[in-house]
Amino acid sequence: MAKYHIGIDVSKHKHKACIHNLVQDSYSGVFSFDVNRQGFEKLLGTLEKFSSNKDDFLIGIEATGSYGATLAYFLLSHSYKVVEINPYRANQFRKAQGKKAKTDRIDARSLSALLSLENHKPLSIPDPVLDNLREFTRFRADMVKDRSALVNQLHETLSTLFPEFATVFSQLNSTTSLALLISYPGPEYISRAGEAKIAESLRVASRGRMGETLAKSLVEAAQNSIGVLQRQPALATKVSILGGRLVSLSAAIGRVEKEIADLFHKLPYKPEDFPVGDISSLATLISEIEDIHRFPTLKQFLSHFGWCPQSFQS
Repeated sequence: MAKYHIGIDVSKHKHKACIHNLVQDSYSGVFSFDVNRQGFEKLLGTLEKFSSNKDDFLIGIEATGSYGATLAYFLLSHSYKVVEINPYRANQFRKAQGKKAKTDRIDARSLSALLSLENHKPLSIPDPVLDNLREFTRFRADMVKDRSALVNQLHETLSTLFPEFATVFSQLNSTTSLALLISYPGPEYISRAGEAKIAESLRVASRGRMGETLAKSLVEAAQNSIGVLQRQPALATKVSILGGRLVSLSAAIGRVEKEIADLFHKLPYKPEDFPVGDISSLATLISEIEDIHRFPTLKQFLSHFGWCPQSFQS
């Protein structure tokens, strides 16, 4: 059983810590250490002054973004027991102690006291493949979200500049659609280019699947567009830039998906082992689950992914 509880309030450049001596029920003064190797070694030196037995310590780090990740990995690699503290729970505990002000010093002491309560998430150094897979899948999810936002911006811009374009191209972020919009970002550009140039652009972008027929429809739509031509100089530039960003972002997503697939194939699973889902979706689930035995109940497993329905009523 731990004799010392260490609460660490993390920040970008300096962390603050407080040590709760459970035997004497006393607290050390709050001390700070830099976020670098010298600072982390300073923390180890301070702990060793209290005890050389690492089992005597339980260290709690509040889950506040990525600032505490390097410290957690460092302490775990030195065989200390580290747990993650829920920020909401920490905030409620601090308020229950009558400490309305929020400072790093108050937080560090509150975290050390909070460790006496149970049900904190124990941390461990994960399998390297799963660790990198989780980083990739989360990054991919962020980029897919960004791409959806850009597509919505493109829809909105074209609804003013060239609303008829969406009737010709139902999928605005397709390779062919984006290539055309980057080169001819508006009805006047398409009308001026003419059917021959538009057809050639379509053939190249679609690898021969599209050509004269679609070019004719586009030019006719451009010539009869109800778009606000007065705004074309600004909106056309916006369309071209949005198109370029979507092309670049889609390429980046493709690169990350390849990395995800390469890592997934290092795991003892095959996509066909699962009833549904592509590799990216399966990789997300597996990397977030890590060890399924860490979920005592099905409800906890489902709530980890936000799949637990809740009832709200007065």
